Amino acid sequence: MFGRNPFPRRFGGGANPIVIEHNAMLRALDKGFDVSENSAVYAEAYAHALALAWIWRLNGRLRNQLVPSKMLETLTTWEAACRLRPTPTDSVQDRRRRVAAKFRGIIANTVSDIYDAMAALLGSHFLGVLGPTVADEVTYWPGVNPGPPGFEWTSNRALIAVRTQRLGLDDIAFDALLARAAEMLDAMIPAWMGYQIGTDEGGWVVEIGIVDVTLLGS
Repeated sequence: MFGRNPFPRRFGGGANPIVIEHNAMLRALDKGFDVSENSAVYAEAYAHALALAWIWRLNGRLRNQLVPSKMLETLTTWEAACRLRPTPTDSVQDRRRRVAAKFRGIIANTVSDIYDAMAALLGSHFLGVLGPTVADEVTYWPGVNPGPPGFEWTSNRALIAVRTQRLGLDDIAFDALLARAAEMLDAMIPAWMGYQIGTDEGGWVVEIGIVDVTLLGS
């Protein structure tokens, strides 16, 4: 209906790659052929340009199959490879974030890696990763710095807190999000490291704070 273009107008996006390649072919053929708009060479060059553009687009789509935020057909394959089990109610965007976080967590397990993995998984619900300040660090071991009964071998130096925010999620959705974050950390951090995940909205407030969700301190 609209000639060679699927729509009569373009809205942004720069020059059409089909047009760019077509013009390049016409310039190359102009030395020995009639390349006027009504010629067979003009139409044949356009067909070749169209084929090349499709190849480029297919290559771009194939390249995106390794990019979690853009993958389409391979999303379920990577979920299976990463041992992720999406529920029927999970959106495609949430599933992609989980794959992205899994990819990030496979690389290493430093605090910066944990930060990046949690940011990829939790999205706008992520506020940050905290550890104990130097003034709050406690390390007990017998013969050097004995601790109280039951805490003879105790340290908080390898504890982190993942700060989150609800942003309108109900209890079921928020608990599911925190469970996915815990699953990610269990597979990522070393055995000697501990973590807490929760909200940090001014610390614990009686009758407002939620057990196992509200972090005790800022």
